Amino acid sequence: MLGLERGLVKLEPYNAKWGKLFDKERQSLSSQLKDLIVEIQHVGSTSIEGLFAKPIIDIAIGVSSFDVITELKEKIKELGYLEIPISMDGKHVFARYKEKKITHFLHVMMYNHNLWVDQISFRDYLRSTPDAKIEYIKLKEELANKYPNDVISYTNEKKKFVDDILKRAKKL
Repeated sequence: MLGLERGLVKLEPYNAKWGKLFDKERQSLSSQLKDLIVEIQHVGSTSIEGLFAKPIIDIAIGVSSFDVITELKEKIKELGYLEIPISMDGKHVFARYKEKKITHFLHVMMYNHNLWVDQISFRDYLRSTPDAKIEYIKLKEELANKYPNDVISYTNEKKKFVDDILKRAKKL
């Protein structure tokens, strides 16, 4: 089942349907936003086969310039997404809800800039390195048990691992 109430941490085993749901959403986004975006990628844990994940599809949208962001925000809202206020320069986040559960996150950022490269590098490293994937599964399960109602602490405690993976990925 896709979706999770905001703030909760509940992991599910990898589900091949996540990729199909991403493909469907990518088609919809591409057709509506094609003149404003450069690239759309499936990121986050649902994009990594075999990884346990919160059942929310994370989508990275790369733009060539933040000059398009005002128009992009309006079109994304028309598609049923709500903007999530975050305190990260260079990134805009939107969520789609179904029955009070978040089903999708859109992460809009500059294509091929640091945030974009990090998202893709992290995903690709875990896809290609089974030991790192197993390490991440163990960490996620431990933190999900520790913080079932605190997604912020869950996410913050993963940061050291994420940073370590990004360092390893940059050495390749």
